[in-house]
Amino acid sequence: MRLAVALSFFLLTGLHGAGAWAAGVQSAPEAGKHAGTPASLLPAVQSPVAGGPTAAPALLSAALTAPPSGDGQPVAHGPAVQVSTPVSAQISATMSGQLTEFPFRDGDRFHVGDVLARFQCGQQKATLAHARAEHIKRKGLLEVQNRMKALGQWSVSDLQSAAADAQAAEADLEMATAVVAQCTIVAPFNGRVSNVLVHNYQYLSPGTPMLDILDDSSLELSMIVSSMELRQLRPDTPFKVWIHETGRTYDAVVTRLSGKVDPVSKTIKVYGRLVQPAPDLLPGMTGDAVLKN
Repeated sequence: MRLAVALSFFLLTGLHGAGAWAAGVQSAPEAGKHAGTPASLLPAVQSPVAGGPTAAPALLSAALTAPPSGDGQPVAHGPAVQVSTPVSAQISATMSGQLTEFPFRDGDRFHVGDVLARFQCGQQKATLAHARAEHIKRKGLLEVQNRMKALGQWSVSDLQSAAADAQAAEADLEMATAVVAQCTIVAPFNGRVSNVLVHNYQYLSPGTPMLDILDDSSLELSMIVSSMELRQLRPDTPFKVWIHETGRTYDAVVTRLSGKVDPVSKTIKVYGRLVQPAPDLLPGMTGDAVLKN
């Protein structure tokens, strides 16, 4: 029994000594490579005892991830900010029919009143022409009944019937005019196309989404901050926003606060605007806000 214990101790001691000798041999070339170099200039090496990286890689990582400001200096991370536009719309088909004019593509700019889409409307225009002719006819018959009344040769029922027919014809004319007006869709504001969902000459049904448009002349900033920031945030409170996509910092001011605080997360939504126009910004861009204390 004593012999077995002694043999086990001898084997374990020998293995440990061999591992230490191998580690010494492996590090010998590195030691020779830096022979004569001051210790302060030697590269940092991970300690096998501590089991963690040195401070240098952590500092380098922090320097690379810190967002730069407009002048290239890093700024502190703050609440996440999203750029949006308060004026946008999805234009949908107003009628069943085939597109005959669909001039704008994604990214194109347009002005108020420009034709965004036009449908083939031969049948609708023919209906309008018929309604217009019927209205003229009924209006003339009503005038005849009024003249006969002035001459004393009239019937109450005939006059009332002619008046009702004239009103019905006028209503039909208005309806046909409204249908033809739906054949052409014009831009409601100055802006830009942000998405195209259909193609020219495509047959559409009412309500089919065709394209998304937005007004990028007045951008809005939104962010969610801690409700404790309400102590210092008010409308017209200045702050800075750093945008990831451009790598620049912009001056902004708070325009309004949300109407309530989220009781679970203790946060509130804050809205702002840029102090100066920024043509390089687009809706959907994100960044970080720097709130001033």
